[in-house]
Amino acid sequence: MTLSDCKAEFSGVVVGVRGDAEVHRRLVDMGVPGSECYVRAVRGGSTLVCFGGEFSVVTAASVASQIEVARRYENRALRKSERR
Repeated sequence: MTLSDCKAEFSGVVVGVRGDAEVHRRLVDMGVPGSECYVRAVRGGSTLVCFGGEFSVVTAASVASQIEVARRYENRALRKSERR
């Protein structure tokens, strides 16, 4: 799945970056691969994403479609105990 497929409040981990050399190099230099990400908002073809709690970026749909992410699963047993 890519960032362009995610909706607001998605939490996950960046597993890969693809695309042309310029965009790929910029994202790697920023430390995006392997970092946690949280999608704060999606509006008008742009996505506001927080990476690793260190910086936030507004990405265009063309860039978001080049960042591959995987959902981060929480411990379900922990969540059940928090409900009690």
